[in-house]
Amino acid sequence: MIKKIVKIILVGIIALSFTACENNQTTNKKEVKFTPSLPMPEWDKEAKSRIDNYWSQWHDAKKDPVPAMKIGYAYSEELKDYEKALEWYKYADSMIALGENSYFACYALQQLKRYDEAISWCKKAIDLKWDKALFRMGDIYKELNDYDKAVFYYKQSFEKTKDKMSANNLGFIFSKKLNNYQKAEKWYKEAIKLNNYESYKNISSLYHEKLKNDIKASAYAIAVIDTKYTKASVLRVLQNDMKIPNDIIQKGYELQLNSDEFPIKYKSKLYLDE
Repeated sequence: MIKKIVKIILVGIIALSFTACENNQTTNKKEVKFTPSLPMPEWDKEAKSRIDNYWSQWHDAKKDPVPAMKIGYAYSEELKDYEKALEWYKYADSMIALGENSYFACYALQQLKRYDEAISWCKKAIDLKWDKALFRMGDIYKELNDYDKAVFYYKQSFEKTKDKMSANNLGFIFSKKLNNYQKAEKWYKEAIKLNNYESYKNISSLYHEKLKNDIKASAYAIAVIDTKYTKASVLRVLQNDMKIPNDIIQKGYELQLNSDEFPIKYKSKLYLDE
């Protein structure tokens, strides 16, 4: 999920202005402007009160795709108005195709569940070398229950960006949808190498439910105590939900403490008998 405005990095456009030197003495600045082929979206007065800090982008957005994209992003992430966001993304695209803008359009269409259009925009972003769109494509195909294509794009995403959520989602698909538990284990461990805490929880469930190894189920759950999860919540899952005996939980504690398999370790005592 997108939660922060990504710093704009334009591939192929170093800047929207450049400096030309004449006779090694005189410096003139020339502004590069783009001509949109679509009409500029109307400014929403109601929205202005909520995203007023983007009003300053309005004038520049007439000839520059980046401010237009920023306004679209504000509609998407601050107002959750994906239709209006899409208007701005399409307007920006009518000036020049940018990978990041195409990616944002793909995301907005995914939220609107207009998957065919979303796939088209994500493919455009990928063609423009915006590799983050590979993860988004995986997500879209996962939502469409097309797990073979989801796996393809998540693998591409991981190979190109080392994205930990791509690895985690591969683990999830192999575990829950394709019933290939060895591959699920492999991909959860790839995500764990990148400190994805959710994968510790997921691989713990995999070991308990499918691989029938409660020592490892305990070890992976215990390792992330006091990171994303409290000791009380972890022990509640192990003892009450998974029904793992305390002696097995203790062995799991010792395993994660002493094995190099665990990048993160919980070193405080568990006090299981209290």
